[in-house]
Amino acid sequence: MLLLLLWLSVVPQNQILVKGTAPYASDATTPLPEEGRVADGRYRNAYFGLTYPIPAGWTEQPAGPPPSDAGTYVLTNIGTPRAYVMVTAQDLFFSGTAMAGAKELLAVMREGLEPRYAIDSGPAEVTIAGRTFHRLAYSAPRAGLRWRVLTTDVRCHALTFTFAGSDTAALDAAEQAMTGLSLTAAAPPCVAGWADDQNVVAQQAPLFTTSRFNTIPARVIVDARGRVKHVHLLSAFPDQAPAILSALRAWTFKPYRVGGRPREVETGIVFGVQRTR
Repeated sequence: MLLLLLWLSVVPQNQILVKGTAPYASDATTPLPEEGRVADGRYRNAYFGLTYPIPAGWTEQPAGPPPSDAGTYVLTNIGTPRAYVMVTAQDLFFSGTAMAGAKELLAVMREGLEPRYAIDSGPAEVTIAGRTFHRLAYSAPRAGLRWRVLTTDVRCHALTFTFAGSDTAALDAAEQAMTGLSLTAAAPPCVAGWADDQNVVAQQAPLFTTSRFNTIPARVIVDARGRVKHVHLLSAFPDQAPAILSALRAWTFKPYRVGGRPREVETGIVFGVQRTR
């Protein structure tokens, strides 16, 4: 029941999980957000460059759902019988609610809390392991439950740790453990809108064999020559994925430049039906 309450309290609304869809990638070597693992007392995620030391006595819980078509990930659940931490990520390219980053995500969450919740502190900025996080603490007094939400910006995602439970000491220890986390990914610049028409030199539309009406968000890494290096489809049907991956291999872009020098760049493209916010 506690995990259910945690899930219902932190997963944004309007994040659609389409039955039969799944994530796909153009290669098996480039890290993906959903591929983090718990091992040796730590949660590690190569895409975000994240290492999070798990508090003593806490264990990994059942996995969450696949990525939604609005870019919401449940990366891992870790807990005890009376406390949990859910690590989530919101892809800001595809969010169902327009937001610029983690600070705005937390503001949206704060505004959406129902009257039965009491705000204990925040939103406020805090520094953890040399990085700026945005923190909100709230509670459900009648149920005896407490939440602490800490979120930061990584690769055009809002990476969020949500602690919940009735064991205040366990929550304190878990939040304190965040001082040992690290976020050290070497990643290309993340630029919204780089796939707009003015930056595309050549493109090819995917040829679908079946008419469907789902949204297919794609994270794309473009190399310094303007060629598509990697594609990650967050949510697609099995017959859609090969058509999109094949089409994107023919796309070319203007090189993205930093200080006049061409660089790799990461951006987002939506196929299928565009989501309305």
